[in-house]
Amino acid sequence: MDTKILKNLVKVLIGVLLVAGIWWIVKCQCLNLESLTPSSIRDYIQGFGTLAAVIYIIAYALNTISIIPPIALLSLTAGLAFGKVWGAVYLMTGAMLGTTSTFFISRFFGRSLVDRILKGKGKKLNELLERKGFVTVLLFRLIPIVPYEVLNYACGLSKIKLKDYFLATFLGIIPGVVISAFFGGTLGEVKNLKDLLSTEFLVALGLLILIIAIPLIYTRVKKRNKK
Repeated sequence: MDTKILKNLVKVLIGVLLVAGIWWIVKCQCLNLESLTPSSIRDYIQGFGTLAAVIYIIAYALNTISIIPPIALLSLTAGLAFGKVWGAVYLMTGAMLGTTSTFFISRFFGRSLVDRILKGKGKKLNELLERKGFVTVLLFRLIPIVPYEVLNYACGLSKIKLKDYFLATFLGIIPGVVISAFFGGTLGEVKNLKDLLSTEFLVALGLLILIIAIPLIYTRVKKRNKK
């Protein structure tokens, strides 16, 4: 079968699946944004019993590909639903599956589709990736000044090798994964106000604030150095 025809068929299939998925969500009224919290997602995921981990990994991967919320809530839910250690394992698995999938989607469909998704945001990044692919991905994973999803799709358009992208992503997201799972797991252990003042919770909260603040600090320092 001609490659162009195959791509068009895949695009149509994805479009049909997206429309069907949105229709099902609206029809069953199973998504209430007002009650969409880490604990509500946790309860929903745990309701799948032995399949909970698989459901979580798939949900996280699809959320990464779709570029829509609630990726941050899902990250915290890993620790809430599965504990600090297994939460980190499942979160890492879902993240790697999702980021690798976006890489292949970008390479398969090419610039026409990805440009519509990124709306021109990946042009300068693409040039940087072609010069220093591994280092660039590792840096932007550790210091997420470039939106997570933008980096995923931009890498697929660049000349970076899959092994470099995969390894840099794996190493770069470890701190964020560990801290998210640790905070989520600690949050799940909070039973009263006293627990919020425990050393473990304060450390987890401090690490979460730090990883959120790092991009802001990096950007400000960089701007000052340019003056």
